[in-house]
Amino acid sequence: MREALHTYLTENHSVDVSDSDISLFPLVGEGRIEDRVDLLLSQIIDPGPRADVLGAADTVFVVTHSQGTPVSALLLERLMELGLVVPRRQRVCMLAMAGISHGPMPYLRDNVVIRYIESEAARELFELMDPSSPQSQRYVAALSTILHKGVRLICVGSWVDEVVPLYSGILQGVSHPNVYRAVYIDAPHYLDDFLSNLIVFALRLRNMGIYDHDLLIHLSEVVAGSLWGHSGHSTVYGEPDVYKLSVKWLLYSTSAVSQSAIQSGGAAVSRASGEQIHMNYRPFNAAEKLNPFYIPWIMRTLWDEPEIRQNSVLRAELRRLIMLYDKWKPETKAGKELKYRLEPVRAAI
Repeated sequence: MREALHTYLTENHSVDVSDSDISLFPLVGEGRIEDRVDLLLSQIIDPGPRADVLGAADTVFVVTHSQGTPVSALLLERLMELGLVVPRRQRVCMLAMAGISHGPMPYLRDNVVIRYIESEAARELFELMDPSSPQSQRYVAALSTILHKGVRLICVGSWVDEVVPLYSGILQGVSHPNVYRAVYIDAPHYLDDFLSNLIVFALRLRNMGIYDHDLLIHLSEVVAGSLWGHSGHSTVYGEPDVYKLSVKWLLYSTSAVSQSAIQSGGAAVSRASGEQIHMNYRPFNAAEKLNPFYIPWIMRTLWDEPEIRQNSVLRAELRRLIMLYDKWKPETKAGKELKYRLEPVRAAI
């Protein structure tokens, strides 16, 4: 994170920040979510300079990965309660990479290997799949608090993640102008094809505050990785540009931008704001089996969505998606099934 901050400020603003101006607090702890929050909090407030340094900081980044995401949200809430983090006078950003916000891959619950090695802490993560579970409700409450207070949150999902579905990594159930969503695609898996552009389009909608009708939930299975052949879950935190994106989101999400910037792709930036905006939560049970034939109806609904049809940039992206669909030759079973199910929609438009 330090290197990303240095690089971004130097390359984009010719600002050189010395290492002495940046304090890193690596926090380590295992166990259940609440237990880890208590443990990590003690590492900050126990006798030592950390609490004073944190309270005096101009800018605070909370960087987390995987199961650390709900832990970090609850920890940040506690720090705000103690007055050690105050978004009203500090810039505060939380970067969540491949976060288990809606639980891990549902099929992992029945995986023989996972069942053999799972611990109480691992089992707790599956409770996040159920929006009515105490773990989910506590996590959502913490998110509501920190977003309401003005924290910027950036959620980066990972392509072919073998542990966390995309909808979980991007925090699909939550809507708030201070939340920005992105997807990391490792170079060997990147193709400028229909599927990748469709997911980027859906993420753009969410970042603009337009409901995607849960398209990203249905597409998550298509881009899911395998325990035996992919490592998307662990590659995301090795990419410097992910950290730079969090710096950009924090720095440029505090004031409105011009309409020209919105039309050029900066719509998400314009929607960020300070405190006092309430979070919208749309719960869904991630353990329930999806009906794959919802996808054509979702796509047709998006095609007729007034907010999309009235936006020239989004209309152009939809037209490009049609062109990419016609050229798309998926190689995976999930990709082939997706193209087959979308054929009636393509014929209709």
